[in-house]
Amino acid sequence: MMAALVFAAVSCKDDEEDTTLPSLDGLLQLNVPEFVNPGQSVTMKPRGLEHPDGENIGYYWKVTPTMTSYDTTRYENGLNYWNEESDGSFTFKFTDTLQTCTVYCYGFAEGYSNSSASYTTTVVKSGPDGSLQGMDIFGDTPYVTVDGVKHYYVRHGSLDWFRTNLAQKASGIPFRNSAAMSDIFGRFYNYEDALTACPEGWRLPTEADWISLGKEISGAEDLEMYAPIPDVAAKMMANATFNGDILWEYWPEVGTITNDSFMTMIPVGFANLGQETDGAYPGAIFDGVYEYAAFWTADAVEDEPGMAYYRYLTYDQPFMAIGKGDADSFGASVRCVRDVE
Repeated sequence: MMAALVFAAVSCKDDEEDTTLPSLDGLLQLNVPEFVNPGQSVTMKPRGLEHPDGENIGYYWKVTPTMTSYDTTRYENGLNYWNEESDGSFTFKFTDTLQTCTVYCYGFAEGYSNSSASYTTTVVKSGPDGSLQGMDIFGDTPYVTVDGVKHYYVRHGSLDWFRTNLAQKASGIPFRNSAAMSDIFGRFYNYEDALTACPEGWRLPTEADWISLGKEISGAEDLEMYAPIPDVAAKMMANATFNGDILWEYWPEVGTITNDSFMTMIPVGFANLGQETDGAYPGAIFDGVYEYAAFWTADAVEDEPGMAYYRYLTYDQPFMAIGKGDADSFGASVRCVRDVE
């Protein structure tokens, strides 16, 4: 009841807020992860606000669409509902529903206008009943397990090819640096890590391996090394969705997506990794999601030190292109291969 009464007072102040009231100092910020797993509990701490007179600031929170009322975690006396000292942190357990939620936080103090911040986070899940649908990889499809994650594969010629992006956690980074996405989109590796990331018995495919795959899928008898592979995009792309959103936009040049090759490629983009700090890349920038699927080859560029080749699909072209990436700072996906004995 105490919490309800305090919030009622705050709500009335919102409704009748005097626009002439001064503002609290600073900018309210929250540590809200971009992606979470079903049932995951997350503790979020407000920061950035200061009272001009050095007094305490109160905080209240709401998460939609789950919560129907606000939860006050700290009053202006610096205490919570149980009269304990509080820093305003709020712990919330997300539901199992795969959806995007919005976290709202308000900072308040008597005589000052409220400050607010809102962030979105998306509940995601791996596996056959998870966020990725339309992959057609589950059931009796053969697989190997890497770091507890099933990686499905298909045979083309003399090689077994991964049908899912590698999610080996000893190196590389997950999408948007969010651990919840590692088992869903796979991880992004620089060239040196990609060379050693595949599990025992598997390896990073060479350009010759990609050409061989392209010949089989396209039916072309003659393909040049380090050149586009024609008419394979629709046969390599998966007509998949992520939390209900279509991943590959339809484009007439590509045509109807069939995934006839069972390579099941999805457009998770690429990463500009930036500076490495203790094996992590906190400043990584992720680009091309829903537009590109990029995969390292094992081939370095002979006349350009520090560069290596990668193969990629783009949503609006029917061919598989080839690019050159900086070996240290470019992050691409990895599809492992295994020689068939």
